[in-house]
Amino acid sequence: MSDCSDLIGMPYRLGADGSDGYIDCIHLCYKALERMGIEAPPFKQSWYEASKWEVCRDLMRWGVRVKKPEYDGDILLLPQQSWAFAVTWQTGILYVNRMSEKVQWSSVHLLTTYHCFRTKKS
Repeated sequence: MSDCSDLIGMPYRLGADGSDGYIDCIHLCYKALERMGIEAPPFKQSWYEASKWEVCRDLMRWGVRVKKPEYDGDILLLPQQSWAFAVTWQTGILYVNRMSEKVQWSSVHLLTTYHCFRTKKS
């Protein structure tokens, strides 16, 4: 079983990949997927400026859209400011809380999602 618990509490900084103790929402998903042994979608620097529709289109090439997050490694888009990446782990969601600016874990049922994607390889 993968362990992502050390990601909880990590502070947020846009563009950070976790190597310096900070992480952003996109890299949080990549780090969690790597630990779960799930191949991540191809990274695109343009996601930082893209609309949620452009990101959804890219994620559809990697996975399939599902109604709700149910499995470790499902990628979600959350309605934070414009949108934010999140990932399911241990029947919950790892995400960057915009108020605390830190990675948090929350029950799947407590967060609203825009869209959810699951790898085609599962």
